[in-house]
Amino acid sequence: MRAGTSRGSRLAAGAIGLVLLLIVLTLARPAEVWQLLRTTDLCLLAVATAVAMASLVMRGLRLALLLESGRLSLTRATLVAAAAQAAALFAPARTGELVLPWLLARYTGAGLASGVGTLLAARALDFATLGFWAGSAVLGVRGFDQPFLLVAALLLIAAPLLLLPALTGTDRLATRILAPRGLRGRRWTRRIRRVRRELEAQRRRPLRLGLATLASLAMWGLQWALAWVLLVAMGHSWPPAKVVAGATVASLANLLPINVIGNLGTLEASWTAAFTALGVPLQEAAATGLATHVWGLLLAAILGALGWAILSRIPAANRL
Repeated sequence: MRAGTSRGSRLAAGAIGLVLLLIVLTLARPAEVWQLLRTTDLCLLAVATAVAMASLVMRGLRLALLLESGRLSLTRATLVAAAAQAAALFAPARTGELVLPWLLARYTGAGLASGVGTLLAARALDFATLGFWAGSAVLGVRGFDQPFLLVAALLLIAAPLLLLPALTGTDRLATRILAPRGLRGRRWTRRIRRVRRELEAQRRRPLRLGLATLASLAMWGLQWALAWVLLVAMGHSWPPAKVVAGATVASLANLLPINVIGNLGTLEASWTAAFTALGVPLQEAAATGLATHVWGLLLAAILGALGWAILSRIPAANRL
């Protein structure tokens, strides 16, 4: 029953994403999207590739800093980040997110629960960083005329503070409810506790956590730079603050597990809505959203494939 419900939820999410994608494609007109892709400046596309690689290095640095010192080198962390990012993008309904804990378990020797804790910490930093960039973009584009948006950005920044208390409460509930229900219940209780302990260990490393936060800010800043360079390469020189504002909204919408594959559907729909609200003509917003996403997916696929190819030649670490 549970498997059927889960499968039905994934199918429904995929259907919603497909509908959104078809709507945006209709608004954009396929010929216009193809024109943007065909006429992209190749020199600027090379610059965009370099920016994407720099963003990936920052993602790897953040991953290495979230772990205990010496657990994962920057080079290996970057390879893991590339492979995990590709898996997260190209698996439907964000199911590829589970690849990161598996890769961390394989190449650090720690258990899956430790990897899940690192994944949760990384996503918490994503929320906080997106909140920072969203607030900065609102101030840059609208000033203080949109207090509601500023409050929403502050809530995103503060949301990660609730992660550890929520896990602590979940641990207590698991101890009371799951543990008494046999072997399987005790196993899940132990897993939840390991995840909580991983997050507690990160909190006891404030310097590394602070540096990971700075790496997260740089990583997302480079993502906005990538979007801006791709837009310029396609002949759309929009103000950087406008690009950050619109791209931030699109990235926030991508946190929802409603897509076919590669975040297709949700990103284009949110990109179109955000940039239309910022004054970009509807067809132009839809077309640039699709074209930018296509280039982004291509770069992520190439870097992810390289990451997987190199990692396949690296032996797994011994279990701790």
